[in-house]
Amino acid sequence: MSAKKREIIIVVVKATAIYSFVVIDIAAGTGLYLTAKLLGAGVIIASVCSMAGVEGLKRGPALVRNLKGRER
Repeated sequence: MSAKKREIIIVVVKATAIYSFVVIDIAAGTGLYLTAKLLGAGVIIASVCSMAGVEGLKRGPALVRNLKGRER
């Protein structure tokens, strides 16, 4: 019998990435969805608002920094 070499892959995830996912994606997404639903939107529109809002929260600060950098 020959011994087979097996690779072990270790993935390190920073705590900030987990925190970012939990706070931004889950909490903010749920909040935006429920807000859209309370304002009378349908399920599809509320889902789209939730997705767009979360992406806006993630990419918004970088967009503002880029726009401020161009003004100078």
